[in-house]
Amino acid sequence: MSILNIFQIITLEGWTDMMYIVRDAEQTYWYDSFFILCVLFGAFFVLNLMIAVQFTYLKEAFDEEERRQKEHVEKLKHKKKLKMQHEEDSIFDEDDDEDLSDEEESEAEGQEADDNAEAKKS
Repeated sequence: MSILNIFQIITLEGWTDMMYIVRDAEQTYWYDSFFILCVLFGAFFVLNLMIAVQFTYLKEAFDEEERRQKEHVEKLKHKKKLKMQHEEDSIFDEDDDEDLSDEEESEAEGQEADDNAEAKKS
């Protein structure tokens, strides 16, 4: 129960009501200093420290997610580059095949010309 009371003081929710209840029960103002110290130390130091720690972990999580997204984008770029290179290679291969067929045609024409020349000689 006392931890719950201290938590209520630290969160600044109804701590003054609790302070007045204790003051009326004890008939002294000395306990007010306890509540004020709890508020100053707890609310302004401990809670801010907890928030700073959570902020740090949250920042690390965001940085990790950003790194993962960059890696994913880089992988996609690499795959796209490989695909384009593959397409370019296949285009060049087709051109080479066409060039070879042109060369074959010229060789065939050359052989025909040689055959015709031999036929004329005979």
